[in-house]
Amino acid sequence: MIRDLLPDVVVTEVAYDDPPEARLEPAEAAVVAEAVDKRRREFTTVRHCARAALARLGVPYRPLVPGLRGAPSWPDGVIGSLTHCDGFRAAAVSRAGDLASVGIDAEPALPLPEGVLEAIALPVERQRLAELAATHPGTPWDR
Repeated sequence: MIRDLLPDVVVTEVAYDDPPEARLEPAEAAVVAEAVDKRRREFTTVRHCARAALARLGVPYRPLVPGLRGAPSWPDGVIGSLTHCDGFRAAAVSRAGDLASVGIDAEPALPLPEGVLEAIALPVERQRLAELAATHPGTPWDR
């Protein structure tokens, strides 16, 4: 599904579970050494996805460790994005010369908890979401 949302110059890889063959480079493993098992599995699988996407782009893999602001430090000449939520992990990569940026995000298709939308959305945004909900009630538009 993410593949269909992005330009053709973006290579994606998705996983719906945590494959047992997924491995981390030592520098990556150090990042999550103290993390709970769930976090380590997400971190490992999403980098497994990145490794596959980079290979299809023809770029050798190097450890994807968080940079200054927490985002992965991609190989030179590459832009990319990682996302994970329950039951879904994905990576999207492209050559830096083809796009200015790429970003993906996945969330469970459930409504936001009570009060969150009011705290984060402008009135005009909430109005548009209400209009969408009226025409397509089965979709949690606030996610």
